Amino acid sequence: MSHSLEFLKKIIVPQLHFEGVRQDEKFVKLFAGLYHIELLKDGLDLILTKLKQKQLHFDIQIIKGWDTNVGCFLTNKIILRELSHNILAHEMAHALTSVSGINLGEEFLQCVGYDMKGREPEIITLRAEVKRLMVDALSSYPPQQFLDEIFARYFELLSISRNVISNGDFTTTDVMGFFINITNFIKKIFNPQIRKKIDPQIAQLTNKIELPSPRQSFRDKISAQKQSSWGNRAGSNGMWSNSWRKNIK
Repeated sequence: MSHSLEFLKKIIVPQLHFEGVRQDEKFVKLFAGLYHIELLKDGLDLILTKLKQKQLHFDIQIIKGWDTNVGCFLTNKIILRELSHNILAHEMAHALTSVSGINLGEEFLQCVGYDMKGREPEIITLRAEVKRLMVDALSSYPPQQFLDEIFARYFELLSISRNVISNGDFTTTDVMGFFINITNFIKKIFNPQIRKKIDPQIAQLTNKIELPSPRQSFRDKISAQKQSSWGNRAGSNGMWSNSWRKNIK
């Protein structure tokens, strides 16, 4: 493990709880891999800050079988039931909306509307993922959770790009190019507001992280495609879809 990853390990590992066999090195490498996405740096730095302050921890409960609930965030605990970039990014995004104290609100709703109402990506693979994660999957959620879920699923889309996993079907630029208003919200509004909560030493040290090359095993590829569970909970629902489009003015 490189020197920069050792720095991450010292902060992260004490805040990891595994049920069963520990996979500290795998977890740290997954976390570090998300630094390939420059837009996520401030969020990752804030997560590290909260870990260092002992105000956040990860509870990893690896599961097998039919249960599709592969992660959740509860107050100061991120629960993961499978280790992959997309699950980690999704649940940390939920944690960020909580620890940041920022209410996504009307401004973010408008950004979602501008990006999604009557639009779809030209890239077929990205179009399929947007439909799966941000349309079909949300049919199982009440409308008051839509914004938080869209925020988390945007992070998830970035995490399965080729910038993070070598055999991803689209790039981070492809995602940000389609979700231009959501991207600008995070870049110009969300990130500047959370920066003041970040440990300055952490922000400086993560500028020097030696990033592992994007890579993914066949098993992880299948996992990212099929499970994100958030996409497997429910199918498309016409009544819900109409309700959602009314909410994205």
